[in-house]
Amino acid sequence: MRTDALIRMCFLCLLIGTVSTAGWAASCTITNSGISFGSYDPLSSDPRDTNANIQNTCVGSGGENVSYTIGVAEVAGGGGANLNLSNGPSRLQYNLYLNAGRSVTWGDGTNGTSTIQDSLTIVSGSIAKSYTIYGRIFGGQYTATPGSYLDQLVITVSY
Repeated sequence: MRTDALIRMCFLCLLIGTVSTAGWAASCTITNSGISFGSYDPLSSDPRDTNANIQNTCVGSGGENVSYTIGVAEVAGGGGANLNLSNGPSRLQYNLYLNAGRSVTWGDGTNGTSTIQDSLTIVSGSIAKSYTIYGRIFGGQYTATPGSYLDQLVITVSY
């Protein structure tokens, strides 16, 4: 194995589809573009950054205001300070952020993470809002082995 081998990353988001709450006429659906980190050089101390988009689409009566929270949790463990991409027993630590400066960690609102909190007013039929999510694999993870790394996350919307 070459020590300068590049590692190919892949990121998979699983979605909680349509969510509705009793007493509300509106229903909302989250979609995402997925996120791919591309190649990662474990010998570099530089992080590998990328981004993705998620969209919240709500359908309901005209004039209805919908306030909501969008969070994310790792399937294998709760949303926390660092997430892990896996390739068998090999791991790469990464994180997801709500800002381009990568200082506000996106999660479930616990362990120092934040959620997206927003609202929209349905004008006619449906309306959508998009959000950019920023990803970073931390540099200097020298023990990474070549291969495809994956993680499964659950994105939730509550309103």
